[in-house]
Amino acid sequence: MLLLEISDFSMKIAVIGAGIAGITFARQLAEKANVTVFEKSRGYGGRMSVRRNGRLQFDHGAQFFTARSLQFRQLIEELARQDIVVQWHPKIITIQPGKKPFRREWFEPHYVAKPSMNALVKFMATQLDVRLQTPVIEIAQQGSGWLLKDVNGKGLGNYDFVVCAQPAPQCYELLKDHFAEATRLLKPNYSPCFALMLGFSKPLHLNFDAAVVRESPLGWLGLSTSRPGRIDSNAIVAHSNNEWAKESFEQSLEWVQKELLNATQEVLGEHAAKLVHVGLHRWRYARVEQASEIEFLIDQEKGLAACGDWCLGNRVEDAFLSGLALGKQLEG
Repeated sequence: MLLLEISDFSMKIAVIGAGIAGITFARQLAEKANVTVFEKSRGYGGRMSVRRNGRLQFDHGAQFFTARSLQFRQLIEELARQDIVVQWHPKIITIQPGKKPFRREWFEPHYVAKPSMNALVKFMATQLDVRLQTPVIEIAQQGSGWLLKDVNGKGLGNYDFVVCAQPAPQCYELLKDHFAEATRLLKPNYSPCFALMLGFSKPLHLNFDAAVVRESPLGWLGLSTSRPGRIDSNAIVAHSNNEWAKESFEQSLEWVQKELLNATQEVLGEHAAKLVHVGLHRWRYARVEQASEIEFLIDQEKGLAACGDWCLGNRVEDAFLSGLALGKQLEG
């Protein structure tokens, strides 16, 4: 294949994954190339996605994000002006058996998107061509480009350049037969997490908005209504701690749900109202424990690249910076 040069809008680029890395990349090049984003799920955001059940709403992935780089701060300022992102000031405590709960303080601004965490990515995807519920299972070299295929082997179109913006192991499975940098996709390590989503019959009157939980299957518990811009939702999201999730990952979902529900009810105690909804999500690639320590991976001669938080760390901002850097690389 020839070395890619973006010179006009006729260049066709496929982005696989509509999380913040993929959408950031697509947004960077949208005015210079013909970019299409493919997403296997029903919505935007990846680990910033949201679940709904009637009036109940659950931000069951990322609970907040920070902004340390100039580039990400500029984006957050833009989204704040649009009333999409706001600073979150919760009362957070640490709960540990045998010890009195104590207040935690944050030493940098923490943000949430409204009315749900994926609103940030949805806003960034405005004007982009995003194909939801369209998983890409295979890519095949065809002429000077790539043919994308779905689960049934049906072609999804031919593209000059393909960017995988999924977790590193998924990028490896898709690109391993073609990508010169494929083995570097094996470096990042992940910890899993379970997200328990609970809906109650009436508001919970707790003395905290969120809690870090120690010596428990739980690691985090957050009250949805404490987040700015949320609907009237008597909902709680409880995350398992990562080590417990590793040990319990192959257990049945029924067993995991029961264990996490018991742990959550221990924390809530007499404040627990009648449950009207219980849901569970298993995040296989929840937290990057070891990153690649490079902004992105690229084989420009073949027209393949990969980006994501796993390149730089485990924060929302890392995913943004990775997608942005790859976009700037292809802009020249």
